[in-house]
Amino acid sequence: MVLVPRGRFLMGSTPADIGPQFDRTGLPEDWKKYTDDEAPRHARTMDAFYMYRYEVTNAQYARFTAATGHRSPPHWNGATPPAGKENHPVVEVSWNDARAYCRWAGTQLPSEAQWEYAARGAGTKDNQGQLQPGPGFPWGSQWDRLLCNNSSYHAGHDLVSAQAWNEWYDGQEKTAYPLTTEVGAFPQSRSPFGIDDMAGNAWEWCLDYQLPYQTDTLPTKTTLRARRGGSWANVALHLRSADRQGAAAGNLNLYTGFRCVAPAARPRKTGPVDVQQAGDRFVNFVLNEIAAATQRLPGITRAANLAADRIVHLDGQLLSAGDQSFSLEPVWRAGGIAFSRQYTPPGSAAGFKQLDSPKDKVPYYRTKGFVEHFTVQKATSNDVVLLGFENETEELQHAVPLAQQLLAEEALVIFFGSAKGAQRLTAAVGPNENLLTVTHTVPDGGVLAIDGWPEKVCSGRSIANRLYLWTFEAELIGAFLRRGKMPGILLSVTYESPQVFNQPLLNQYKFVPAFNVPSVPAGQLGHTYLGHIDRIVGRILDGQRHKFRQAARWLAEAARQKKTSYALLIHGLDPENLPGDPGLFKVFSEGNAYYPQMDKLLQPNDVAFFVGYNWFPRRLAKTVDKAQARQILCFTLVDEAPPKPALYGEVGELYHPTSFDQLPQGDNRIYIDLRFAQYNAVLQVPGFPVPALETSSFAEDVVYWHLVADTVELLADKKER
Repeated sequence: MVLVPRGRFLMGSTPADIGPQFDRTGLPEDWKKYTDDEAPRHARTMDAFYMYRYEVTNAQYARFTAATGHRSPPHWNGATPPAGKENHPVVEVSWNDARAYCRWAGTQLPSEAQWEYAARGAGTKDNQGQLQPGPGFPWGSQWDRLLCNNSSYHAGHDLVSAQAWNEWYDGQEKTAYPLTTEVGAFPQSRSPFGIDDMAGNAWEWCLDYQLPYQTDTLPTKTTLRARRGGSWANVALHLRSADRQGAAAGNLNLYTGFRCVAPAARPRKTGPVDVQQAGDRFVNFVLNEIAAATQRLPGITRAANLAADRIVHLDGQLLSAGDQSFSLEPVWRAGGIAFSRQYTPPGSAAGFKQLDSPKDKVPYYRTKGFVEHFTVQKATSNDVVLLGFENETEELQHAVPLAQQLLAEEALVIFFGSAKGAQRLTAAVGPNENLLTVTHTVPDGGVLAIDGWPEKVCSGRSIANRLYLWTFEAELIGAFLRRGKMPGILLSVTYESPQVFNQPLLNQYKFVPAFNVPSVPAGQLGHTYLGHIDRIVGRILDGQRHKFRQAARWLAEAARQKKTSYALLIHGLDPENLPGDPGLFKVFSEGNAYYPQMDKLLQPNDVAFFVGYNWFPRRLAKTVDKAQARQILCFTLVDEAPPKPALYGEVGELYHPTSFDQLPQGDNRIYIDLRFAQYNAVLQVPGFPVPALETSSFAEDVVYWHLVADTVELLADKKER
């Protein structure tokens, strides 16, 4: 592999670029219409990545098919490549075949932007500092048919008309096709980064759909996947580095192969991240809490076993109680225990917020009937209640009276919170065998002290509480399995809203019927889940640190200029009024990506910080551009876009990108990959067809607090003022 360094270049073409290219190659004027999809030319800043120096060869592909049983190209002799062409690029492979190879090899197909950048090289600037377009071909601006494998090379003269090309193509002995050559056979065509055969030999599949540049068109509106570079059968038109040609993902032909790319960032090892800025310390705080939860697994497992005994043997209910953020976690969150309900007793203590209306910050699909189904006003001696508060102020006010009421109803209460909070609770209610505590040692208030800033920033207990809660749920699933039961789990891997999609199931079953339910050892699922969270949190910074720095600069600049920064949150905790939040943002936490109020609120140079799920908020992005504001867009990229776009309430059709290169670019945009699982659930439960337990809220909160810490560090630094 060749390292392609970080850099900036002009992607695409203008008529002024294309005119000289046609003049030099003798291509007819009417062929310029085939270059329309290269506009608009636009500047791109590219992160570093690794790219195969050569196209994937027949020999490499044969090793893949032998190892996996994947189909071979139809023109092969069964599983054997054509004799003497082992080192030629593999062709007659579909986009899906190429993706399967990449998965096997631990790589990825390049995006169109990666491919064109690797072919053209980084841009240069003129005397006025303006970025200039790269050359038309990987080797330079002058066309020479002898420098790469193309149809004119085989014909012995330049083919500059459709008739001339047809005469050549039809005049060949087609049994000799494909007329590929060994990879690297044309070293003079090597790109500025040292990559071979980026013009000719074989078309190369790219990751992207074939879409117009600078658009938010849904990728599922087209069936075509992008290809680049031209092939042995093409003329100079298609060998230009900016040329684009799409094909159906299932298309098989003797002209198309592929090459692979991989991230430049090294895979993260276990342990803390390298601290370079304040937010890194918060990431390490979360990683340390994950390690602490791992050490406390035996106690968590014991609580899960006692809870499972009541629910399975006494037909009890699993309930949740506390402040709204915590008590909703096991009810609504994707991949949670499906039959948990929220405990909202009538006459709750003053100020305790009850969820009694679908208008109360609840996404559109939670209908009144659905909310009522998941609301319980009285517990019984058979029930298990998970009690916790993500806001310590709420805990001080409401934990004791709620626990007293639940214990009076003889429910099994499992309290999630700090060790200090557990001590207060047990001191108030006295010894009680129905009260269990799952605790952490995170102090109240902020967890990071920043030089020059008067108060600690970044709330930590909210993440710690949820970390222990979801680890408990992993162990609760294991406890059910050990009792021969398969728990109902939200089927969060659909692109429809899971609660709506599975409402009949949730209304009828506490456990999904299953035969031969496999058992798992105590601690196994909790340990596995914590391992997933550790990897996700630890990887968010990889290759994206410069994005965090630029985003923090924007936020600090907005604060100094008295501009407004809006935090637009979906799954993460609403941070307003949490100790440790310095109030940098005006927060909207609506559970979707619509935010219609932004159209009236945003002003030039404001900042919209969107932290979401796994789709691109198209309407919001357009609104920010219209207001001439800046946007920091954080969501996870998916491995596979859905076969058809899902509908999500007011948001409409969802756009699930597999690469940020598919999205509109601009100097006012920063994209950050949250890097949680594609479907927001990571725990594979034995015997169950879909994964369980979410990861998105952890990733979203880590990004939020990381940027808070980085921005405060800039604001407190006198040199930055």
